Amino acid sequence: MTGMSENEQTLEGVNEELHTRGATDGLPVVPPTEDRVTELLRGTDLPPDEVLATVGEREGSVTVRKLAINAVMAGCAPIHLPVLVAGARAMDDPAANVDAAAVDPGSWAFQWIVNGPVREDLDIRSDTGAFGPGFWANRTIGRALGLTYQNTALVHPDSEETGVTGNPFKYTLVAGENEDRSPWAPFHVDAGYDREDSTITLSARRSFVQFIPYEMDAEGVLRAMQYNTTPDMVAGSAGDTTKTVVHTVAPYNAEELGEAGLTKQDLKEYLAENSVRPADELGAVDRAPGTEEATATGAVEPLQAKTIESPEHVQVYVVGGSGRFSAVGHTMGGPVTQQIEFPSEWETLLDEYSVERNWGEITEEYDR
Repeated sequence: MTGMSENEQTLEGVNEELHTRGATDGLPVVPPTEDRVTELLRGTDLPPDEVLATVGEREGSVTVRKLAINAVMAGCAPIHLPVLVAGARAMDDPAANVDAAAVDPGSWAFQWIVNGPVREDLDIRSDTGAFGPGFWANRTIGRALGLTYQNTALVHPDSEETGVTGNPFKYTLVAGENEDRSPWAPFHVDAGYDREDSTITLSARRSFVQFIPYEMDAEGVLRAMQYNTTPDMVAGSAGDTTKTVVHTVAPYNAEELGEAGLTKQDLKEYLAENSVRPADELGAVDRAPGTEEATATGAVEPLQAKTIESPEHVQVYVVGGSGRFSAVGHTMGGPVTQQIEFPSEWETLLDEYSVERNWGEITEEYDR
């Protein structure tokens, strides 16, 4: 991509050329010139030719340099590269199941949850609007990893990718966990890391259902979490694939649960134990009425079935700001967590590239 003519390296030229090749996500990209890629590579001490992951049916190699090229295109800075390197390594873990998720008709999107001090370093949003627009790191990190997968695996809609409706979260789905407002240990601590470690966790998420508790107490929060975990959110392990239900709990709701003495494990057990549904609602669940297995074994068809196999198939994060709206979704593959490692000149890069938001101030130039 960096071997373009001077004309092709203009904003218009590079976007026309890369879009023609199917190398963009449909939005404009930053031309990945040699100078920009070289500058972005300051974000790691790894050699540019080191392979971080192998993805797709063609077993394409995600090298550090290829990651940097796509990061430039996505609008990243060198300070974002350590997070991207860890994200690429997460994609390489078979448990992430990224190749199946990327092409499945269900239109799964890569979800990235960031934990640890790097959230503050990079202003990775975990409070109000965490999954929404407006935050440089949240929007560009997910976009860069998506472009890297697309351009390495060579996956495009209507050919390799068969998503029936598509999914807007494929552009970018990144948030930090709101550790400061959580009554529980952060996700990465539960996964065995130290609180001062920085990590990124990958799952492939299909849906994003927002809801509000029916009553403003712990019981009302739990009932709303269970009710809004819809019948199609079937969670369990089958072969090499693990599907989970992921709850991103708003801080106010988490506080209600914590004050009632409930742990994250209590939530998971409650949701699994109460995931029983009438079997005729669950055509996708084994042993539901009319399935081949039920007919072949001659077994009496069950009247009820569980949609969540066990508590381990539920993920819980605290994400968001003040308010009562939580969200639930369904994931395929993961969660896979990778620790983020920083280059030797990390503090220098932060000084150069960190930007303080000054929202709401209209400058004279903008007003004109």
